[in-house]
Amino acid sequence: MTVLALSAAVHAFAASPSPDVKTSQYLKSLPPAQRPVFDAAQIVALASLPLSCIDHPQPLSDHPQTYLWVYDDKAHPAEAYDRNRAFYGCYDWHSAVNSTWTLLALLRQDPKMFLAPVIRQRLTEHLGKDNITGEINFFSYDQPGDAESKEFERPYGYTWLLKLYGELKSWNDPDAQKLAAHMQPLVKLLTTKYIDYLQSLPYPMRVGVHPNTALTMSFALDYTNATGDPEVKTAIHDAAVRFFGNDKNCPTAYEPSNGDFASPCLAEAMLMGRVLDQKSFVAWLDEFLPPVYSPAFKVYQSEIDTSRIKASGSNADAEDKNGLLGSKSHLIGLAFQRAADLLGIASALPPNDPRVPVFQHLADFNAQQGFQKIGDAGYLGQHWLSTYAVLYMQAQAAASQK
Repeated sequence: MTVLALSAAVHAFAASPSPDVKTSQYLKSLPPAQRPVFDAAQIVALASLPLSCIDHPQPLSDHPQTYLWVYDDKAHPAEAYDRNRAFYGCYDWHSAVNSTWTLLALLRQDPKMFLAPVIRQRLTEHLGKDNITGEINFFSYDQPGDAESKEFERPYGYTWLLKLYGELKSWNDPDAQKLAAHMQPLVKLLTTKYIDYLQSLPYPMRVGVHPNTALTMSFALDYTNATGDPEVKTAIHDAAVRFFGNDKNCPTAYEPSNGDFASPCLAEAMLMGRVLDQKSFVAWLDEFLPPVYSPAFKVYQSEIDTSRIKASGSNADAEDKNGLLGSKSHLIGLAFQRAADLLGIASALPPNDPRVPVFQHLADFNAQQGFQKIGDAGYLGQHWLSTYAVLYMQAQAAASQK
């Protein structure tokens, strides 16, 4: 190389902004975003949605479930299901579980809220000892070749059940402690099944819907943080390192898929921020996610289009003439999940990492989009979107305490 060429190369390198400067410039270029405020009225509104569905199972034609429906001469609901099952409303089992968690989380945040007496009554009814015994009986199947039953709600529903128990167990409230005692045998049963599932899973599920391994492992970590369960915590840590420890260059351009309610890349990054020590996580994240100022990262600053989607096939909502609302509701939920994950990733980084304010700003942007659309998907959104709004609310509260 000639002296002139070398001089030009040195000048070009010196003139190029550093990654930290590029990150700072990118932050200034982001669209404005207003952080949602969770006042008393907002909390009541979020609680009203799960309250409206936890007592109401879906008709057989809309969502056939072997869990609730008995098939003999004529299909019919299990006898006295409201007294010997705990989670039978809100369209499907996992939605009933996470809706119960939502009510509990909001009650715990404000025990004197307007709907507190009603919520306590519903929790007591659904988590009664006989109700939980019925759940234990259902999940105690042991029939050779019964693959369909063994896979029922595994892992998504399992980990929501654990998260619900963790919320109860860690709350110093007499009612909560009583209900946690009712749930403990069911939790013991499902933790054993969940550990077996993680240890036997050869590869992770990297989809943007319920089976996502990283997403469900984060829910289970919430349980271990609340209860200190060492066996589940160890199983999650070992599986996370095995599944994701060597991952690089997550394909952000593939997001979102139609009907996603989780970001595979962000869900994995958030999980690893909880599993790895800070130094190891920073090195891992540098290899896994693209630089925030790169075109590959801009998907997370883009509004999620819910207007042009393919039919999901659902007919659970009277207005859902073409089966569109299921996919639409998922894409609305994706905004909340992105926001919660971005806050979790930011919290796992050193406070002076220049990416932290970028992640926090994009979290505000995505959460704002979610709240603007939360009512756009009819019942197929109303029966579960409050849950993901509250997940974001909790992530926001945790981030503010850092």
